[in-house]
Amino acid sequence: MVPPPPPRHPARSILFGSGDFGFNLYWQALSLFLLFFYTDRLGLSPEVAGSVMAAGAVMDGAADLAIGIAVDRWRIRYRRIVAIMALPLGLSFILIFAEGLGGGIGAILAAHLLFRLLYAVVNLPYAAWSVRVSHASADRTLMSGARMAFGAASAVTVALAMPGLGNGYTGTAILFAGAATAILLMVALFVPEQQIEAQSAGPRSVRLDLMTLIGNRAFITLTLAALAATVAGAIIGHSVLYFFTHSLAAPEAGQQALAMMGVVGAVTVPPWTALALRMGARATWLGAAALGIVAAVLFALVPGVGVTAALLFLGAMQTALSGFHLSAWAMLPDAVDHGADATGHRVEATAFSVFMLAQKLGLGLAALLLGAVYAAWGYRGGTPGPAARDAIQWLMIAGPAIAIALGAAAMLANPLRGRQASVNSPDTPSA
Repeated sequence: MVPPPPPRHPARSILFGSGDFGFNLYWQALSLFLLFFYTDRLGLSPEVAGSVMAAGAVMDGAADLAIGIAVDRWRIRYRRIVAIMALPLGLSFILIFAEGLGGGIGAILAAHLLFRLLYAVVNLPYAAWSVRVSHASADRTLMSGARMAFGAASAVTVALAMPGLGNGYTGTAILFAGAATAILLMVALFVPEQQIEAQSAGPRSVRLDLMTLIGNRAFITLTLAALAATVAGAIIGHSVLYFFTHSLAAPEAGQQALAMMGVVGAVTVPPWTALALRMGARATWLGAAALGIVAAVLFALVPGVGVTAALLFLGAMQTALSGFHLSAWAMLPDAVDHGADATGHRVEATAFSVFMLAQKLGLGLAALLLGAVYAAWGYRGGTPGPAARDAIQWLMIAGPAIAIALGAAAMLANPLRGRQASVNSPDTPSA
């Protein structure tokens, strides 16, 4: 077997990946704590809290799509958008964890929608920027691994620091926003953005871009697999605090479990990266899916679930989720190139926006599902009965297992097999 070419710009790829530490200070706080904050701190009902989260996900995804379409036409530098909008994003994050925010549910919803809009404005250009950090597939895989490692380290930070670091949710949110803003500004200042020669002649149209994406089997199957993986991860992330607090009566262990999951995510990124470099990201995804399904089946068969068994299950699931994330972001630039090579029409930012829209819809579906199931089984005011406690446990097991199986089926249809060859175009950095 011919060894894959080494990365061309490892330092640049790793520095770019550090931006995910900043983004994940926001994202992990939202994914792991915000639903619990809404129900058990602000007193919202599960269905209302889930609806707020779902509305935010729809706003986020729609904004991703609109921004991607606009950027593909306006040719704005991705790094410039990140630099300009990093501070407004940080300020909006503080609002969603403001414990004394007046105005009731209307103010809560408005703050949530504002944050999700600004998150899309900054995060979509950052994600699409990965295509222009380097044209080499090995660099893109290394970049994806760095992003996942920094994201996992950020998850550990959030799990351990929220809400105690800043003496409450609001104070901790202020600290997170300051750190994230500084990191994103550093990335925008020091990571170059390369020119990519347009492959399309004549004026662009939204219809042509979307039809090109629909005809790109590599992109469509990857997007469907990522949607399923997002639903699985969101169900697990939202469930942890509820499961340990109410099903196991061990709330302290719940926060420790979140921290453990972050550590597992960080530790497993390097072996997943090595496997993807050797065997290809598609094979890596399928291996992660097998692990996740086996873990769910074994945990379902454990009699009298305790803290230890739950930690083992969550550790295995987090390992699988890390494999999905690494593979998805490694494959996405190659899927963009696959479509451009096949059709001669390059769809870049719009492709990333559609991909991220699918993920945001997955987050919204997961939040709605949790809210509906918890409410249907009697969860009210942070004091669930036996039926609700059983529902929390079984949704945490069955939901991710089904989603992972659907994602694996989509990935089996993906044509990007084996190690992806480097793109044969020059690296031409520009300001």
